[in-house]
Amino acid sequence: MGVLMYKGYKIIDADAHIHEPYDLWSEFIDPAFYDRRPLMEEKQPGERRAPFAPCELFPNGTRTNRSGQGAGQGGRKKAFVSTSDFMPVKYGKAWEAGFSPESRVEDMERLGWDKQVMIDNFPAPMRAIDEGADQALLWACARAYNDWSKAFADTDASRLKVSGVVPNQHDIEGLLIETRRCIEELGAVTMATPIPTKGKAWHDPEYDAYWALAEELDFPMSFHGVMSGHPHVGTRYKPRHLVSGPEVALEHALGFSMENMISMGHLIFLGILERFPKMRVSFLEGNVGWLPFWLGRLDDHCVRNSRQGMWFDSDALPLKPSEYFLRQGFVACDPDEFGLKGAVMLVGEDNIVWNTDYSHPDAPDPDKAVPEFLAQDIPESAKKKVLWDNALRLYGQRILN
Repeated sequence: MGVLMYKGYKIIDADAHIHEPYDLWSEFIDPAFYDRRPLMEEKQPGERRAPFAPCELFPNGTRTNRSGQGAGQGGRKKAFVSTSDFMPVKYGKAWEAGFSPESRVEDMERLGWDKQVMIDNFPAPMRAIDEGADQALLWACARAYNDWSKAFADTDASRLKVSGVVPNQHDIEGLLIETRRCIEELGAVTMATPIPTKGKAWHDPEYDAYWALAEELDFPMSFHGVMSGHPHVGTRYKPRHLVSGPEVALEHALGFSMENMISMGHLIFLGILERFPKMRVSFLEGNVGWLPFWLGRLDDHCVRNSRQGMWFDSDALPLKPSEYFLRQGFVACDPDEFGLKGAVMLVGEDNIVWNTDYSHPDAPDPDKAVPEFLAQDIPESAKKKVLWDNALRLYGQRILN
């Protein structure tokens, strides 16, 4: 199919989401691991997805006292809103269809979105779990999930774009093998960067082969609110089902944005972007308004003759942090966020991409995502770059396939 466009604008959604179906593991996992696959319970009314039943990866299952509510997360807490009250109205046929690939393509055609990069928040078997989990089983789950993502995107491969997922607990060899498979065989346009495995950090020499692979295969690394290490910045406000509504909101408000800031600082200060100058990186689902402040503060802590430069107790980096970002980095904005104009005015038009966060409960209403962005008080040149040109530079020619 050709370009859809919205009122003459070509549009790439740089960060949308897919949610795995009820039991992809039974259909897509390697036959050799079928008897060890993740097992699912039946979904209960109000739950967005089924919890895991007791199995090898989840010995106690994952059912909690949550009830699919938006604040407080249910149980004994009084919730502000229940997703089942508004999601059918917000997403209409797509909600009724369980966010099938066909319903997604229908929404894209209706709304004028040309292409969509689908980045999951790491399905549960990929998240940090029991340290004793068998590595072979984790990689079997990763392959199953990535194969399912490919099958989902093949509904309309010109519009729906795969991002690869790997386990947070990983061996480097497996990381390289599955990453190469995702890019070369499955046609993924990016990889969701995992948390460093326990006892390691992204600047550890063992990860050099991973960053080098991004340069070799010419794909970007996506930092989707990913932690550069433990603990998560919002740990004091977790677990959600044990804290009050305002604390839940505070944890969510600070989480992705601040983890993105930490990740960016780590990549720059620890020399990863210096050593891998052709690797592109993106920081997603955390707004962009923080970017001018953060680049200014990183610069001030890194340049010798600056006020805070006394704290950089190391040889100076060849470039300023802001220069590394402008050379290699991108940040996704929300259509309606307050700080977008400031980021465009202070950092420029060339390193910001646009995302819908479709199909999350707290995403902009689909029919408002483009109009609210176009209503922003930023130059026309910036609007065109953010909606298309910058995402094309980020993801490269693969996204045009």
